[in-house]
Amino acid sequence: MLRQADDRPTIGPVSPPDLHCMTLNLRRQVPRPAGHPDAWEHRRDAVVALVASEQPTVLAVQEALRPQAVDLATGIGERWEAVLLGRDRHGDGEAVGVLVDTERCTVVERRSWALSRRPLRPGSRAWATAFPRHVVGVVLDDHATGGRFLALATHLDVVSPWARLRSAQLLGRIVAESGLPAVVMADFNAAAGSAPWRALADAGVPDTWGRASRPETSEVGTYAAYREPRADRPRIDGVLATEDAVVSRVAVSTRRPGGVWPSDHLAVHAVLSFGTSA
Repeated sequence: MLRQADDRPTIGPVSPPDLHCMTLNLRRQVPRPAGHPDAWEHRRDAVVALVASEQPTVLAVQEALRPQAVDLATGIGERWEAVLLGRDRHGDGEAVGVLVDTERCTVVERRSWALSRRPLRPGSRAWATAFPRHVVGVVLDDHATGGRFLALATHLDVVSPWARLRSAQLLGRIVAESGLPAVVMADFNAAAGSAPWRALADAGVPDTWGRASRPETSEVGTYAAYREPRADRPRIDGVLATEDAVVSRVAVSTRRPGGVWPSDHLAVHAVLSFGTSA
């Protein structure tokens, strides 16, 4: 069995200069019978327990509908500042974004880009995407180190390989144009090591998994669909960071708080530092 035998935090709180970066596709809320493993009412407390106990410095979420975002933000408390935006042209609908530990970092800038040929036009689509896709970014000042870095959260298209590649290339340009150390947290809808991941590596934002000095868990497929995780399935969720990041630990969470899977996806974690000169 690949699932964690108990429910202790996989990573938990970290000390400076380390940053705990975590990404989790919440799985959008859809009508389900009571007790169904996919019902938000069934999973909500498990999601809150997972995040509250892990205490990430920066959490990226995908597929967050407004009621889910409210439940999560309310459940984990005022310490985390939520910067979330829906994917349509008015900023409504299915959201991606970040929650930031304000005891460690201050949000100094909020930005969003459409993953399209017109990135400054909210809700725009390109490259045969099934839906509008976008990225939400925050520039953060680290109280502990005095450094500044960029954190991006996104969710690449599920249908079009072309869109996933072009979106990854756009993400690389966004990071390069910022001139900042950066972390990219995403559901790539593509296996680690595939074309979108390689495009970001070519842009100087490689996956953190193979760079860690200490993997805390084995690498398993992150789309588990409320079943036992499998090592022969791909990791499609990840935390990537610019080459100046020192990565100490990585993990895939197989926790089930209260015996409940928080989502159909598994959370991915990376502990990294940019140093005081960032």
